[in-house]
Amino acid sequence: MRIFLTGATGYIGRALCRRLAPQGFELRALVRPTSDVDELERLGVALFEGDVADRYSMREGMSGADWVIHAAAELDFDAPDERMRRTNVEGSENVASLAWKLGVGRLLVVSSIAAFGGSPPDGSAATEESSPALPLPTAYSTTKRGADDAVAGWAERGLRVNTVYPSLVFGPPGKKQGFNSMLRLIIKGRLPAVVGGDRLLTMVQLDDLVDGIVRVLERAEPGAGYLLAGEALRLRELVREVAQLAGVRPPRLHLSIGSAALLMLLARPVYRLRGHRPPLSAAQLSSLKRHWNFDDAKARRELDWRPRPLEKRLPETVEFLRSV
Repeated sequence: MRIFLTGATGYIGRALCRRLAPQGFELRALVRPTSDVDELERLGVALFEGDVADRYSMREGMSGADWVIHAAAELDFDAPDERMRRTNVEGSENVASLAWKLGVGRLLVVSSIAAFGGSPPDGSAATEESSPALPLPTAYSTTKRGADDAVAGWAERGLRVNTVYPSLVFGPPGKKQGFNSMLRLIIKGRLPAVVGGDRLLTMVQLDDLVDGIVRVLERAEPGAGYLLAGEALRLRELVREVAQLAGVRPPRLHLSIGSAALLMLLARPVYRLRGHRPPLSAAQLSSLKRHWNFDDAKARRELDWRPRPLEKRLPETVEFLRSV
């Protein structure tokens, strides 16, 4: 089976290559000229230079693919809105339109729970059928929803699409990738306060996420979308548990979103002078106004997906992040 991947040098994309390459798949990857491709080359992945913003740069690598896995995205919440829109929305449009024109067998889009804008304000879990929580809280949420809409237009023309919606992804490798960046602040004692501690979050470990994606390749019917969400807990409980595992004291200060936003505004010049980013960006604070609680029962039922509980997954991640 020939698989063409975008985002292969990213956190999720690399993990997918590590999983798929030993199983005999013919892997092709879109990479930028400046990307670190040493690991992909060791895995035997065929590399094609280009960018999702340039549809024609993907033609050679995508031609003849049985599956296209679209995992490329701009994830930096502080990125300019135009760059995020170009990568997330226009890039997804380019991938889907080219896949349709080339007659690619299947397209799997790695979206995000961000496309839903959060879960219901009463703390109940959202599902694949839930409407987006409007207004969407960040540019990232807006562009991920826009990307899904762009791909849906090509699905209506006959492109066979599946979509997965990961929650907050954590786990080795990658000390600052995914949700590891937040966990690392707790472990290193650099989280000054717990903000929005009552917010419900769902978290999925990287290996479990990859297992869910592979199960979509193997089992899913065209058109199906799946939340790959994992386990939910409140932010204050997560901070307390991670701190305990790391042997550090959790932050004593608990702040409302409004208080934290004011403090970050006042402290931003100090962080800038020191060459550091504040621990929470404006976009992250906006996201913390919402719950992010999602129900992955559909994936468990239809794909027989069984992510391991956080009590099994968090200790190994904390141990890894303590050492890097």
